[in-house]
Amino acid sequence: MKKTIITLLFILSQTALFSQGGWEIIYSGEYIYGPYFKDISFFNEQTGWVLTQTNVRKTTNACQSWITHNISHNSYSSMNCFQFLNKDTGWVFEDKYIVFTSNSGTVWTTIDTTASGVKGICFKDRYNGWYCGYNGLIKKTTNGGYNWVSLNSGTTNNLNSIAFADNEFGVCGGDWGTILWTTNGGINWNQFTDIYMGFFTNVKFFSNQTCIVTGTGGVIYRTTNRGTNWLQHFTNFSILNTIELNSEGSCYIFGTPFAFLKSTNYGNNWNQNTANELFSQVNSASITPANTFWCTADSGFILRSTNDGSNWNVAYREYLTKENLKSVYFIDQSTGFAAGTHGILLKTTNSGVNWGYQNFGAGKSLNTIKFVNSITGFIGGSQGYLGVVLKTTDSGNNWQQVYLDSSQIYSIHFINPNTGWCAGNFGAIIKTTNAGNSWVKTVITTTPPMSYIYVNDIFYINENTGFIGGNGMFKTINGGLNWYRVSIFTIMSLQFVGNTGFALSSTSGNFMKSTNLGENWITYAVEGSNRKDLFFINSETGWLNTSNIIRKTTNGGLNWLAQNTNSNSIPANSIFFIDENHGWVVGDYGGIMRTTNGGIGITSISSEIPRSYTLFQNYPNPFNPVTRIRFSIPAFAETTRRVVSLKIYDILGKEIAVLVNENLNPGTYEVGWNASNFSSGIYFYSLFTDNNKQTRKMVVVK
Repeated sequence: MKKTIITLLFILSQTALFSQGGWEIIYSGEYIYGPYFKDISFFNEQTGWVLTQTNVRKTTNACQSWITHNISHNSYSSMNCFQFLNKDTGWVFEDKYIVFTSNSGTVWTTIDTTASGVKGICFKDRYNGWYCGYNGLIKKTTNGGYNWVSLNSGTTNNLNSIAFADNEFGVCGGDWGTILWTTNGGINWNQFTDIYMGFFTNVKFFSNQTCIVTGTGGVIYRTTNRGTNWLQHFTNFSILNTIELNSEGSCYIFGTPFAFLKSTNYGNNWNQNTANELFSQVNSASITPANTFWCTADSGFILRSTNDGSNWNVAYREYLTKENLKSVYFIDQSTGFAAGTHGILLKTTNSGVNWGYQNFGAGKSLNTIKFVNSITGFIGGSQGYLGVVLKTTDSGNNWQQVYLDSSQIYSIHFINPNTGWCAGNFGAIIKTTNAGNSWVKTVITTTPPMSYIYVNDIFYINENTGFIGGNGMFKTINGGLNWYRVSIFTIMSLQFVGNTGFALSSTSGNFMKSTNLGENWITYAVEGSNRKDLFFINSETGWLNTSNIIRKTTNGGLNWLAQNTNSNSIPANSIFFIDENHGWVVGDYGGIMRTTNGGIGITSISSEIPRSYTLFQNYPNPFNPVTRIRFSIPAFAETTRRVVSLKIYDILGKEIAVLVNENLNPGTYEVGWNASNFSSGIYFYSLFTDNNKQTRKMVVVK
């Protein structure tokens, strides 16, 4: 979500304050490099193992719950690879350690192999195994992994996957077109080099004669004579991540979303199968003897099929999404949407506590979402290099594409259910006057002329007067026929409330404000960087973000209070409020926050140690609807932290709000209270800690 505006007149500074407790983190938005689930192995319809980046897990009830085995030796190492022979016996490589269990994880034995960069492992039985890795590394064990012997691979290329048909015939796939094979258990290795220099990551045997190898480039290699010859098969799949066989001898290759490859003649021919419910890139797969398919996919999904891949359901989801969420919009206090990269659309019907998941395809980026009423909404984004607009007329249950053209869409604004605009790169603006059923495209011409214009946000006050913000701010007073520049600064977000305009610039920490329909702009300094969005609920109350910090103003942008800290937030991209209390923020890596009190929380305003407990008079008083309450906590010899409670009572002595109830260090604090849901009258607020209690009176006047 966005809005924009600017013109440099004067700058005001502000004191840095930090608040806690006003925002609830629904999803933390933590960055995870690579796939969360690295491998999967199921042995029946209930029991399986998965390898994550940091641990290994077992389920005995088809992913309904997990037993987590934290076998890592330090906080910064990650799991490399694993293999289980059956549901009880398996090996896990973690850094240089191989960790072994023969009793389903009850006991783990750790062996320091001193190796580094291990990428693939293969055990044919309880004793004979091999691993491969960086710089041509191959080693072999004949005693279950307790001792390893180095083998001469004959290459220095990285080796990614290794498999054996029996204790003699093995194949190893690696970088730069490397395929190795051995017919004497690894004592000697032969090399085949792919002329297309693919990076091979998967090896699978049909028999002791036939093996297939896949990786990048969409090429499948197959041998039917124990490596003597290798035959190519070209596919139109760019991602071939994992190969699996079912109990009937059919072979399946997964990777690319929405489809998979299948061969019923030992890899001689391959058929492409559509799987619309296989909506994310598959990283690993496993097929049980009863032919139940299990796949791990991007964004922490485990997907399951019981009918040969024709239909899939989500068996488990580790987190909501790790895609970057670009825009958030709520049509009422309960129902809202968040749109993001790789076609991700989330929907909530309980105020953001839980979210449903839709996927429009990895090739789409959903950059902005707006609704014109409770049932009709629009999404703007991109499909490759093209711009796309989607429309719903049933509250987001179904979406139809209503526009596809050459300019990617980054912002949408409607002034009524029929009339709206979308803006994007190359200065392109599209307009509809019939509720999005058709669109007319124009390219911005400006005064003075500019060779290139990009747009981050668009906002129209009426059908004639509008603004765009991007590499500058421009205004039109004739419905977009002509535009003139009103600011030279880079604009990230803009909005008007009546005739008052607000804008957020990425330049010099600027918040901008106009009170004359955007002709002139006053500039205020706001601490922090990486500004993305602002949102005003009225001409006085608004929020913006600087990096992970959400800041609030209640005086039209003259001052801004930081409501959280970098460590208690998410990397924010979009802000939306439905009223002064209920708001949401979405950001990178699936981060979502919400507030039900306008973001008001407890603020530490001084670390200087007070001499005594003090509850100060609230300010302002009387007030409507927000006031601030300050209190101080002293230090004593026996402790440096203590439980502090600050509670609100009505005139009858009934507790109506708890503003603070937590351990606090000695210091001076301030907390806000929003009385918008309470009537005029006298209220009391009390500070409790240890044996101390102080009470004061305040008055709400509406």
